[in-house]
Amino acid sequence: MLSVLSITLPIFAIIAVGFLAVRYGPFSRDTMRALGDYTMMIALPCALFHAVAGRDFAEVIDASYLGTLAIAGLATHALMWGLARAQQAGPKRRALAVLASATPNSAFLGYPIFLMVIPDHAAPVLAMNLLVENFLLTPIGLTLLGSAREDGEAKLPPLKLAGQIILSVLRRPLIIGLILGMATVLTGVELPSVIERFTGILGTAASPLALTVIGGSLVGLNLRGDLRLASLIAGTKLLIHPLMIFCAIALFAALGWPALGPELRIGVLLTGCLPMFAIFTLFAQEVGHEGLASLALMLATGLSFLTINLALILLV
Repeated sequence: MLSVLSITLPIFAIIAVGFLAVRYGPFSRDTMRALGDYTMMIALPCALFHAVAGRDFAEVIDASYLGTLAIAGLATHALMWGLARAQQAGPKRRALAVLASATPNSAFLGYPIFLMVIPDHAAPVLAMNLLVENFLLTPIGLTLLGSAREDGEAKLPPLKLAGQIILSVLRRPLIIGLILGMATVLTGVELPSVIERFTGILGTAASPLALTVIGGSLVGLNLRGDLRLASLIAGTKLLIHPLMIFCAIALFAALGWPALGPELRIGVLLTGCLPMFAIFTLFAQEVGHEGLASLALMLATGLSFLTINLALILLV
């Protein structure tokens, strides 16, 4: 237990530092927004590029891992949609619930944890998480959200909606960093030492900044929303999603699919125990449900301390 807390306590302590620094000074929410932009647009893409570019393709892409995360995510989506509908949630709130249910905060919270628990596999796990999240799970949620219209609102044409989603994915700095790193791997280009050092130095700032930003971003959230649905969303992300991942691992084993290595198995199960991605609240704000998303994010982030610790106790 103490060995597990030695991993998680520093991580959540840094999150607490970010929260306190904004709540009581000297920083503001605008400061955290700027730090978040720097982390998302520069530090994390450089960290991902630096870590991926120096590896073999087989180290970065594992079909069993991708399949496990994809199947579990789709199953969680389906269950979340059914549960939200049973609660008589409207189309927009139902779409938001699906969007949050299986898309973890891999970049800001997951990556620092992976670095401590499975350091040699942290970058491949993050890279594969981003592939599944950005090219499968998030587009499904955004498609549902974009097509959800209430009270006679006009729907976006399907092709226009698809184009907007694809363009938004390809414009993300993390995806650009991942694509450039994969291109380097596939072409076999040897990076100059200057570029390696440059991206490496910038990337070292990613983990502490990302954790600080998580804490600071929790200050001042609009928490006026449907607590019942928010609790359901948080519970589905923290409990149902890892359960679906465990079931997917068991299913692939029964079908004779190549088994995940111990480090990748730890990585994928920890991914399930993470809270939803932070920009979930931005998507919710666009459709007038920021309170619901903020409540779900606050609950999931706080309770993830329990789920992550429990997972580490069982896995490590």
